[in-house]
Amino acid sequence: MSIRLRLFVGSIVFALLTGAFGLFSYSSQIASLDIVRQLYDEGIDPLSRLQMAKSNADSLRARLEVAMEKTGGEQRSILQGAQLEMLLVTVSSLNADVENVLLSQLTPQAQKALRAVLYPLSLIATAQGHLSDQTVLRELKRISLSMNETLGIMRDDMKGLKGDADQSIRSAMILTGAGAVSVFVALSAFFVFLSRSVGGALRHLTDTARSLAAGVLDTPIVPFGPREVRNVLEALAEMQDRCEILESTLAEKTDLLSGQLAVQQDQLAAALNNMTQALCMLDGQKRLVVCNEVFVDYFGSHPAGTLARKFIQDPRLIVPLQENETAVHLHELETGAVMEVKRRGMPEKGLLITFEDITEKQQISKRLEHLAGHDGLTDLPNRRCFGEELDRLLVKARHAFTVAVLDIRNFKSINDTYGHPVGDALLKECGRRLVALMGSRATVARLGGDEFAIIAQQARSPEDSLKLGEQIMADFEHPFEVDGRRIFASASVGLVHTVPIKAAGGEMSADIILQNCDLALYKAKEDRRGAFRIFHPSMRQKLKQRREMELDLQVALERDQFELFYQPFVDAGAGRVSGFEALLRWRHPEKGMISPAIFIPLAEETGLIDRLGIWCLETACRQAAGWPSDLTVSVNLSPVQFKSPTLLADINRALAKSGLSPARLQIEVTESLFLDESDKVLSILTDFRRRGLVISMDDFGTGYSSLGYLSRFPFDKIKIDQSFVRDMARPENIAIVRSVIGLSRALGMKVIAEGIETSDQMQVLFNEGCREMQGYFFSRPRPAGELPQMLSEIAGRWDGEFSSLTKPGMRAVNAA
Repeated sequence: MSIRLRLFVGSIVFALLTGAFGLFSYSSQIASLDIVRQLYDEGIDPLSRLQMAKSNADSLRARLEVAMEKTGGEQRSILQGAQLEMLLVTVSSLNADVENVLLSQLTPQAQKALRAVLYPLSLIATAQGHLSDQTVLRELKRISLSMNETLGIMRDDMKGLKGDADQSIRSAMILTGAGAVSVFVALSAFFVFLSRSVGGALRHLTDTARSLAAGVLDTPIVPFGPREVRNVLEALAEMQDRCEILESTLAEKTDLLSGQLAVQQDQLAAALNNMTQALCMLDGQKRLVVCNEVFVDYFGSHPAGTLARKFIQDPRLIVPLQENETAVHLHELETGAVMEVKRRGMPEKGLLITFEDITEKQQISKRLEHLAGHDGLTDLPNRRCFGEELDRLLVKARHAFTVAVLDIRNFKSINDTYGHPVGDALLKECGRRLVALMGSRATVARLGGDEFAIIAQQARSPEDSLKLGEQIMADFEHPFEVDGRRIFASASVGLVHTVPIKAAGGEMSADIILQNCDLALYKAKEDRRGAFRIFHPSMRQKLKQRREMELDLQVALERDQFELFYQPFVDAGAGRVSGFEALLRWRHPEKGMISPAIFIPLAEETGLIDRLGIWCLETACRQAAGWPSDLTVSVNLSPVQFKSPTLLADINRALAKSGLSPARLQIEVTESLFLDESDKVLSILTDFRRRGLVISMDDFGTGYSSLGYLSRFPFDKIKIDQSFVRDMARPENIAIVRSVIGLSRALGMKVIAEGIETSDQMQVLFNEGCREMQGYFFSRPRPAGELPQMLSEIAGRWDGEFSSLTKPGMRAVNAA
């Protein structure tokens, strides 16, 4: 049974007992009221009325006696007037009172005694004043005696009623007390019942919960008692099971975390002890808290709590810092080791101090600083260091000096011929030779590549600058001894006679002076042999013109000032034009037609060659797509374009947009393409071949490694350079031409000769077996709109001069 039901049943029982007790009390009170009402109605009220009536009768009799005494009392007289009226009124009132009393519930004896009063009263009332006063007094006395008798009887009856009432009230009080005791006993029994059945269960529940809260999990929990208590005990039993599981899990996790904490402590200790830095931690009292093994190696072993001044001699290192504030010091130990001390403020004025041995780092830093300002190969000052020294001299020098920049001519060819190790050794020897030539007062630097620079403070005048240039040129006429080889390496030199800023009275910097040296050097390079030039202000005018041309070049790209001219490839064996070479032309609106030899190198230097090359590819493919299908178009690619990551995509896009077959597009490259990153270039050419393009080597024979590249990549066509064609009268040139034609046949490659300007040249080449030709003899480069006219003109010449040059008999005559 649940506590709620028990309380409900107990409340019902208690309510029933209380109701019964209330009904009993109510009935007892009603009975008592009835007895009191009976006592009043049958005793007190009639008795009071009767007493009042007797009192009225006695009063009337007393007044009559007083009246008789006044008249003498001996004589009988008839009552008259006011006395008679008073007598009749009083008798009538007494009669009414007696009648009312008789209506009450009197005992028979009292009724009999009271009825005896009615006769005298009626006698007096009926006499109507005919009775004498003595007779009236006698009857009144008789009435009074009868009333006294009746009052006595009624008093005795009232005493009986009062005793009965007292007995009834006493019994009711006893019964009421008994009922109250019964209700209290029932209530006490219900309380005891609840205390035992519910309180005991709740106490057990409380003890169980406290035991569970105290962590005692081995005591079994048995559900009993009311349903609510049983439910709670069952929940506590489940909680006990879960607590046991949780305790077990926590114990496992505690063990795991303890193990992990131990591992972490070991790892922390290992980390601290494997640090290259010495570490210690001080508390706010400057006492040692913790340190690592490296610290012990430097400062000795000290127990925790040791004052810091016992192992750190420099008081600056233990000055307190604000929390998270840092400070860095350099501290030199007695051993000479330089320590970098880093301090960090900790809570409560503690300190975390690390000591790092930076002795080697400082040495490395000095070395790096040296390397940052010096060339790694020659150990000479580099461009940055040279510029700083030059800027310093411009400000502080008291007299003029000379600055020279030189590079080794054909150094790339030497590198390519002998290999890079020999080239590096040659650069070292050049540096040593220049240092020995200039002496200790001069500064010799390597600016990069094969370029060197000199600050000659001893060359103070223009004449000294001239002598300096002559000395350098004379010195470089002697061969260099490199790895047992004698290598001749001439130099080109640009010199600038420099005046300090104070003396010059204008703006001057190292960059400007080096630019001037470069301008003089470019002028010196125009001489095919080694030469030197001294800077002249007019050279800057040429630089200005060059910069103007750079701007014009950008504008030309934006305003479509470029156009393609085409020069035909003539197939002398078939007697027809086989294709055209696309040649770029710049039609400047003010300067007229500008030669590609001028703007192509500039475009390569400024990076505009990529945009220009894409335009040439797309334009040539678009225009060639409208030609007869047996005509090809040849496009020259700059070595700079091969460095573009989008070159293949650019060619694919040009072919896709124009619809030109890849087999009709011929790519011409020069040997200079292979001087740098030849493997990458060969990979790109292989991709060209996969796409079906025709690959041609231009200017074959002018470089140092033509045969080597032919062995590494099977070109479709090689072009004999015009320098051999123009002077075929020389036996060596005709031998070279004959060799190239024979080589092409042996390798299965086509051959084309360029630069043919005369019929003799055409005839000799034809007789040697060269069938494809190009040159002014056939046609100058002409715009795309004149191609039909050009084809017609060349076709007409086959019937005349061309046919006579390609007859078999003519070949035999010339061969003889």
